[in-house]
Amino acid sequence: MTRNCGRWYLTALALLGLDGHLSTAGLLGGLPDRALHLLLLALLGFALTRAAGRRGWPLALCAWWSAALQWHLAFVPGHEVGVNVWLPDVLAASLGGWLVARPARAASRANKGRPVAVLSEFSR
Repeated sequence: MTRNCGRWYLTALALLGLDGHLSTAGLLGGLPDRALHLLLLALLGFALTRAAGRRGWPLALCAWWSAALQWHLAFVPGHEVGVNVWLPDVLAASLGGWLVARPARAASRANKGRPVAVLSEFSR
């Protein structure tokens, strides 16, 4: 699952930059802009989970990013900040991470009951 993880980390950095730019430029103020912000955070959660191969620290990093962005936007006039804005961000990042982990879990469950052939038996 962590193949080409450098590409996923670069994707995550690009998403962080894009999200920060759109938020501070005042473009993310209305409902469609908020939906774009949530989509970017879901993609960020997806990219970080894909790169790391697990969901723990990518989710913590997404939560930290959202909290830091909320703190920054508290000083920008016209932006609403608070837990009611932060929590959907964390849930969107969790959804992105879950979309990566779900197929991996399903594949591991599907292979549990299958017998494994021993190659030494066939080499004789």
